[in-house]
Amino acid sequence: MEDKFLKYGKLYLLIFLMFLSVPVIFAILIGAFYGLSKVISSSPVDVLFQLLIISMPAAVFCTAYTIFFKRTLKHPSPPVRILSMILFTTGFVCCLVFLTLDIIFFFHKHVGDISLLRCFGVFFLGGNIGGLFLIAIIQALTTEKERDWLQKRREKDPGYLN
Repeated sequence: MEDKFLKYGKLYLLIFLMFLSVPVIFAILIGAFYGLSKVISSSPVDVLFQLLIISMPAAVFCTAYTIFFKRTLKHPSPPVRILSMILFTTGFVCCLVFLTLDIIFFFHKHVGDISLLRCFGVFFLGGNIGGLFLIAIIQALTTEKERDWLQKRREKDPGYLN
């Protein structure tokens, strides 16, 4: 008999670590860019560094939306496929709009505080992560269960382990 506690415990742990890894990766990248900026301290490099920091969340989410959009084209359920494509396209366009507005704001105000930018807002980051996670759950629930190696072997050889 299958140990469901262990199976679902691992699943919950992986989901928790996934959510924990996103801010940690952002912090490491920001720290690396910050260290690089201090080493090469000049005005054009500082502006380039700030633009890289501003564009990082939108670039990450646009990449995720593009990858998931391509995978969704092969999904077996047409309603889920259409809903997913609509949401992925909407998310991609929203990321580009927010990025454009933040870059315009950056060049008009020259503010170094990222808390004033929309791409680093809780609603933008949480909405994108939550949206990707929600669509992944919907797609997983509408996909047929994958057969394990034992089931595949039994289909090839009906007398196997009987």
